[in-house]
Amino acid sequence: MKRLSRLTTVFAVVLAALTLCVSADEVYSSKNDPLVSLSYVNDVLAPEIVSQVMEKIEAEYVKLSDISIASAGSYTNLTLKKGQTLMASYVCELILLNGSAVTVVTSASNLEAGAGLSDLTDGSVLRNGSPLPANHYLVVPKGDGRGLTVVSEKVDLLVRGEYNITG
Repeated sequence: MKRLSRLTTVFAVVLAALTLCVSADEVYSSKNDPLVSLSYVNDVLAPEIVSQVMEKIEAEYVKLSDISIASAGSYTNLTLKKGQTLMASYVCELILLNGSAVTVVTSASNLEAGAGLSDLTDGSVLRNGSPLPANHYLVVPKGDGRGLTVVSEKVDLLVRGEYNITG
């Protein structure tokens, strides 16, 4: 009889342990609450997160470097001869050091609108055919057919930005 009660006790303990294991398995390994190992976090999850963060940082860095390249450009000293034309390809800054030049506007829509070169020193607009004043900070806001033509024997300019020279 003692043997049967001992066997029943052992059976009851094993049954209780099995029940506990099954219920713990249902609670802790469901799809809603997955259990992950430290090696999974270190070997799989962390590199994925780092990779995604680095992609975003690189994208922002490219944007910032484009801005700094555009703003950090230096002036180029140009000498142009009579009859040569400088047309802005994009935003362009000009300072006429010596000589004579006139504003050129080739776009019909800009001519109708009275657009030209912005004289930031005077706060005015130099329309088509207007003479460029010396030592004024001039800006061509767009590369849409605006520039200057040299009328004296030569001119010296400081230029920053993209431009094309013809003539």
